[in-house]
Amino acid sequence: MKPGKPLFIAACVCLALAAVLWFCLVGYHFSALLLCCAAAALVFFGLMRRWGTRTAKLLSRLAALGVAAGLVLFTVMEVPVWRNARSDADTDAPYIIVFGAAVHGAVPSRSMVERCGAALDWLREHPAGVAVVSGGQGSGEDMTEAEAMYDYLTAQGIAPERVLMETLSTNSYENLLYSLRVIEDHGGDPSSRAALCSSEYHLCRLCLIARELGCEPVRVAAHTENIALKLNYAVREAFALWKIRLFGIE
Repeated sequence: MKPGKPLFIAACVCLALAAVLWFCLVGYHFSALLLCCAAAALVFFGLMRRWGTRTAKLLSRLAALGVAAGLVLFTVMEVPVWRNARSDADTDAPYIIVFGAAVHGAVPSRSMVERCGAALDWLREHPAGVAVVSGGQGSGEDMTEAEAMYDYLTAQGIAPERVLMETLSTNSYENLLYSLRVIEDHGGDPSSRAALCSSEYHLCRLCLIARELGCEPVRVAAHTENIALKLNYAVREAFALWKIRLFGIE
């Protein structure tokens, strides 16, 4: 077998899996991109092995060190993602901010249903609490994410006056910023405790942003039933946290 051939085969497998994730499944684009990066790295190492020169060996060692360093940096941020992937023991707060997820036309995605389910349980346990459902309208959505969550919660018996809508946000930072403004407009204190309800993998980043905005966050975790999807987004969160560390919150 020619030197590097197993690596080229592995690269082809990665590209095939990436194509499946990108074109056949919903929500796995980030994993597909990582597989493409892995394929590129495998091709590089395969070429270096095939060339077999002293320079090629040196480049392979330097690249291997770079990969190892990248894995260490990834782990540094991935650990707090999982450490924060749970609800707090004490979730008392005057408001709960419910973070939007995709709406397929007018049908809430599974992630949105899971988040709304966790918010519904919280609202029933805290009858004086008020929800702020947060999320604008994205591509392929017939309504804002906030409207979809409002419809879900009120259909489950939550009084409409207990559900406030924030319909302008397009990312997690805006979700929190605009939701805190809604709380202030409603007569609440945006610097006091606020329960943050989202998928468990999302909570670490949300708490970081909330503290930067002067809010005391309380975690309310929505359980993600799809293990593969949970892992996909948990990996993405580590990169999102590094982006915040390097370039700031916005």
